[in-house]
Amino acid sequence: MKNAWEEDAAREIELLVRSRYPLIVVDTVEEDRLRELLGRTANRLDLTLFNWTRTRGLVRDGLDRGVYDTSDPVRLLAHLAAADAPGLYLLADFHPYLSDPVVARTFRESLQAFTGDRRGLVLSGHGIELPPEIAAHSVPWTMVLPGSEAIRAELTRTVRELHDELGIEVKLTAEDASALTLNLSGLTLAEIRRAVRKAALDDRVLDHSDLEGLIHAKRDAIARGGVLEWFPASTEPEPIGGMSRLLDWLSKRRGAFDQSAREFGLEPPRGLLMIGVQGCGKSLLARNVARSWGLPLVRLDPGTLYDKYVGETEKNLRQALQTVDAMAPVVLWIDEIEKGLATGGADADGGVSRRLLGTFLTWFQEREPGVFVVATANEVAQLPPELLRKGRFDEIFFVDLPTAEDRGQILAMHLEKRKRDPTDFDLESLVAASDGFSGAELEQAIVAGLYTAWSGERQLDTEILMAEIETAVPLSRTMAERVQKLRAWARERAVPAA
Repeated sequence: MKNAWEEDAAREIELLVRSRYPLIVVDTVEEDRLRELLGRTANRLDLTLFNWTRTRGLVRDGLDRGVYDTSDPVRLLAHLAAADAPGLYLLADFHPYLSDPVVARTFRESLQAFTGDRRGLVLSGHGIELPPEIAAHSVPWTMVLPGSEAIRAELTRTVRELHDELGIEVKLTAEDASALTLNLSGLTLAEIRRAVRKAALDDRVLDHSDLEGLIHAKRDAIARGGVLEWFPASTEPEPIGGMSRLLDWLSKRRGAFDQSAREFGLEPPRGLLMIGVQGCGKSLLARNVARSWGLPLVRLDPGTLYDKYVGETEKNLRQALQTVDAMAPVVLWIDEIEKGLATGGADADGGVSRRLLGTFLTWFQEREPGVFVVATANEVAQLPPELLRKGRFDEIFFVDLPTAEDRGQILAMHLEKRKRDPTDFDLESLVAASDGFSGAELEQAIVAGLYTAWSGERQLDTEILMAEIETAVPLSRTMAERVQKLRAWARERAVPAA
């Protein structure tokens, strides 16, 4: 079953082959999907596709028997150079052998045979690192994750197999199929196939009740990468105290990814950066953006990107952003962005932070509409100027300590959350005593008060809460100088959230 992406991808590879690039490098784990795509490209060029693996040697596509004595990498390269026959050649997981100087030299010499017409050499695998002398003759090609059209085609194929071959009963409505397509975006076709088959084989029925299990399967698949955390779309925003200006800004942009907004002349919103004091609700609001807009949320912790091997850190970010692009429309939450993109000590890490920043900014500037970035930061001094320049984010908001009115709302909200009636408490006195407290510190005071009341076998009251507040030392006092410096920076550079 053809789809537009596969046709476009086949044309791209055809162009690279006809442009006489001697080596095309595809970093992917979807070997079957790549082989199918190269088969289509070979048909377009009227060429034969050959596949090589260390276990089978060089095999012509459609045949079972390989070319004699080509399992060995050096003998394979000798065969390719001597045969000089037209064809498209896919070498799977060949790159580890290039660490051998003899293989690397032979490979480099073999590339000369692929600079003519009607010959193409493709290297595939995961985590491909080439010697510099070979990389100079190569061109990378990115095989993006399947879009909605490819996902629907794979679902149709898998459902048909389940029904025809295993007798699985399929009871999916059109709405269920649309939800499946949305919730499975960001996965490879193989992961989609396995998740759907597992859900169906569990009770031999594939219906609406399986949607929840497939959501969990997607969450687990994305989490295995160790960089992203995915949350499905939810319709239940969490209550937030204060930040009325920021909430109003977000409310005006709700639905701006719809076609009606584009017809009105609006560009989809790009993102916002929240800078402020720790514990004042930045992370809570980031989660609420997705919930209030009815979009899935993906969390990226920059601290998880770093890898001890050269080049792997930047690759982790590129792969994460590629996954996010495939899930659009989506909200991408980058928590404490300064952890990964701070460049103050770029020399100390060999320039990794600087390269990460460049990768992110290039993606942020050129990405397709549909990914709304919500970035949070606590240490503004560590943020690079390139990230803060006007026009990069739609807006930069400063989230300050809650005002007296906000503290009253926050206290009432957390009391209600724990099944206490706020009118039973002297909120005015508690608000006055908690000057300088963050939202997180107010919540912690209530939690600590509940423990005190429970251990003393009494009900939570104003007296207990007042004692907890008076004994606590808020961050605004222990780090008063830093808070004042942050406020001074934000006064002329950011929009107040409240």
